[in-house]
Amino acid sequence: MKYSAVLSVAIAPLAIAKAVHNVYPQHKRSSHKAELGAAAAGSAEAINILQGVQLGSATQVIVIWANPGNNAATTTLHDQVTVTQTVTAAAATSAAVAAAATHTVTVGGAAGLVYTPDSITANVGDMVIFEFMSANHTATQSTFATPCKLMEGGMDSGFQPNANNTVNPPPKVAMQVMTTDPLWFYCKQTGHCGKGMTFSINPTAAKTQAMFQQMAIAQNGTGAGSAITGNSTASSAAAAAPAAATSAAAASGSINQGTGTVEGGACVCAVTCSSGSFPAVAAQGIGAFGGIAGALPASMMETV
Repeated sequence: MKYSAVLSVAIAPLAIAKAVHNVYPQHKRSSHKAELGAAAAGSAEAINILQGVQLGSATQVIVIWANPGNNAATTTLHDQVTVTQTVTAAAATSAAVAAAATHTVTVGGAAGLVYTPDSITANVGDMVIFEFMSANHTATQSTFATPCKLMEGGMDSGFQPNANNTVNPPPKVAMQVMTTDPLWFYCKQTGHCGKGMTFSINPTAAKTQAMFQQMAIAQNGTGAGSAITGNSTASSAAAAAPAAATSAAAASGSINQGTGTVEGGACVCAVTCSSGSFPAVAAQGIGAFGGIAGALPASMMETV
């Protein structure tokens, strides 16, 4: 009896160590290279997807599977990684699995050269599924400082063509987030990143998605944005020119008189403006319309 007790105490640390090793294996997995080679050999186009970004011993993202759409077979690049909580001696054999969420991001499509949504908040272990709509886009990882340049070792979905959304279901690529650090992505199709086609995971107050997008346009834009973004094209300027001429012509004529009433001591008034009083729609950007707020000069106000 004493011998059994002593033997159990001696074996316990070895059992715990084995359980910890099973949850956090120390060996490096290299079978992904063979998987990628087999996938490339079996398709007309090599699947241009990396295992994930390796920074020291930390992995930022891992690509789990890719599907070219149209009910084709799914290529499994890696088995889904099980993210566990810290293993303790009390729970060495039954580590709790952290809850994981799935985030779907639409790439391109009817919304234009954008990711929808353009940023998400994700926990370690969460899945991100990119759905590629028209026409031919990528989800390519970069650094914050260089928005339109593939980060060394970064994740790259490769081009996923879907001309006029004719591929149904659409091509999809799934990856798993393995860090709480901000992650930055862009579309590497010619000119798309320079027009602001960017995406981020876990942006911060110091490094926002808006800042990342603005840097992409500033560093790589070719004047292809809208007048609202400050990156107008020659076509936008040309479209705005007739509007400016119309506005000048309207200014040379008489002023449209408005009507108003006094309700509760406040003036409620309205005025009709001609179309030339506003910038051309093409110069405002998609879905962006605006005017100039009105005000009543103090000299015109009724004194009590």
